[in-house]
Amino acid sequence: MLLRQMRYFAAVVDCGSFTEAAARCYISQSAISQQIRALEQELGTPLIHRENRRFSLTPAGELFYP
Repeated sequence: MLLRQMRYFAAVVDCGSFTEAAARCYISQSAISQQIRALEQELGTPLIHRENRRFSLTPAGELFYP
């Protein structure tokens, strides 16, 4: 797990948007999505439930965020 991936996850939650978080982190939206997926794979559980252009935190995501 990389500290960068954790920062990206926090940025997505803070901004409420993958697009805004990507702009804030100066990377592309697809790159931030890939990094969060990699973090989820490493942890072995989904952190974010994705629905079209919206998302919500899973119970694991709510525990991981703080």
